[in-house]
Amino acid sequence: MIIDPLLKSYASGLSVLYVEDDPVGAAIIKKMLESLFDRVYGASDGAEGLRQFHLRQPDLVVSDLMMPIMDGIAMLQEIRKSNQKLPVVLMTASLEHVHLVEAINLGVSKFLAKPLRTDALQRALLGVTRELYLERVAEQARQQEVELLQYRNRYHSSQQELARAKEHHIAGNLLENQYMQGDNSGGWLVDLVQQPRDIMSGDSYSVISSKNSTLLIFLADAMGHGLSASVTSMLVTAFFNHAAAGCACGHLGFTHLASSTVQFAMRNLLEDEVFSCLVMELDPARQVIRFASCGMPALLLVRNGQVERLRGVNPPVSAFSPALQLQEIFLDGVSDILLATDGLGDAPMVNGGSYRERMADDLLASATTRELFERYGIHCNDADNDDDITLIRLSSVGVTEKHGTYTAPGTLAGIGALQTQVCQQLKQEGAAGERLDSLELALSEALMNAFEHGCLKIGRDKARLILEGEYEDLVMSSQVAADQEIRLILGLLRRNERLQVWIEVIDPGPGFDSEERLTGAAAATAPCGRGFNVMKRSVDLVRRNQAGNRLVLMQMFG
Repeated sequence: MIIDPLLKSYASGLSVLYVEDDPVGAAIIKKMLESLFDRVYGASDGAEGLRQFHLRQPDLVVSDLMMPIMDGIAMLQEIRKSNQKLPVVLMTASLEHVHLVEAINLGVSKFLAKPLRTDALQRALLGVTRELYLERVAEQARQQEVELLQYRNRYHSSQQELARAKEHHIAGNLLENQYMQGDNSGGWLVDLVQQPRDIMSGDSYSVISSKNSTLLIFLADAMGHGLSASVTSMLVTAFFNHAAAGCACGHLGFTHLASSTVQFAMRNLLEDEVFSCLVMELDPARQVIRFASCGMPALLLVRNGQVERLRGVNPPVSAFSPALQLQEIFLDGVSDILLATDGLGDAPMVNGGSYRERMADDLLASATTRELFERYGIHCNDADNDDDITLIRLSSVGVTEKHGTYTAPGTLAGIGALQTQVCQQLKQEGAAGERLDSLELALSEALMNAFEHGCLKIGRDKARLILEGEYEDLVMSSQVAADQEIRLILGLLRRNERLQVWIEVIDPGPGFDSEERLTGAAAATAPCGRGFNVMKRSVDLVRRNQAGNRLVLMQMFG
């Protein structure tokens, strides 16, 4: 018997069940099938064939129609209850119409007339196994495609995580936990929130304290979304960081920093691209800001309780931008400055209009970017806004309507009396409830920090002193630091019937040594880091000056 090579190739690796009650016919079929298939199973009637099907789960069934106990149709009806796709070759000597119709309805793949001829059986098996082979190849292709997609997803996810890490490395607020100290007290702090819509954000920013004690800010909003916009923003931000951190700003000044940053953006834009950005310098000593705004939304200033809008005079940056123009504004009476990308102001409000119509009111009523963003969420459905949002709020610690200065000797009794005096003053101003309790907790930590670090000069030795039993004696001593003085400045500002409280705690020490500036996990576990974390959880804002011998707390009431 000559075996078709294609049939042998298709049948390789398949299993087959034959069901035939005639011993002679079964022997012929078995011999032919064993030369083609890896595994061949036999049964002498439909009932036995059904048992073998459930036991062996073959790829193909070759069955007689007319058999004792259970015929081929009844067997196939049971098989179809669990397997709708199994190919079946049906052998029959009956050409009754009813049998053929029922077999077709049950999905029989091929019919073979009896008496059986081997060439006819070969042709039938060739067609059926070819379909099985093609289906298997298609399934393998689908599995390979799924594996490729899974690999691509894993690869893309890994690349996205690396891209996000790179963005965070380039864009940053170096004053995240600090504030720019004024000459004697007060100063400016930066409060920032970013809401990107994708891993690759078109918004970028940088906040840097320059060598000449000014605050440098860069805010960018690239055209479009995704990779292209992010690359533009990251390139220009990285250039700004390099220029501001090097000699450019200190030696050549802010004018050169702003113009060179914009020129760098111009050189790296395609002809049909535009790029919006803002470069700003805040000088806390002169109380003035200088800035170049290129296509960015207006700056909002809160001056003496009223909002002023400062519109930029430069168009968005393009490959053909004109010469850059700088603007200068004095900050007398200014308590807050808000910088934002257009994702905030252009957001549609639920009741119509854009959020730009409400921004001034919400800026006056709020004290932090987080609170402002929450108010934005009340009026706008953030899910409907597909643009990135970045908010930078500059707050003046020194602009208040009422203020007072308090002092205490460097003893436990002294800082306890100081806290009592300040809290009584706050209660007279209307502060009360849980927010006052939280402020008292933060103030207690701040005063204890000033006592330990500023008066007792306890730094990273605190853990050793506690373990050796020396800490309590040192702290409880009434004379060890009685000649030292802790100073506290209390400032109060009314915001739309709400009370904003600023407290600045100043200790007599030189501040932390560089080795004691703990961040990350070290700050969370070190004795000198836990108090700062308690303060951050208790009040709306907490900042320290660069030296580390002044702490600022801010809490809103009402």
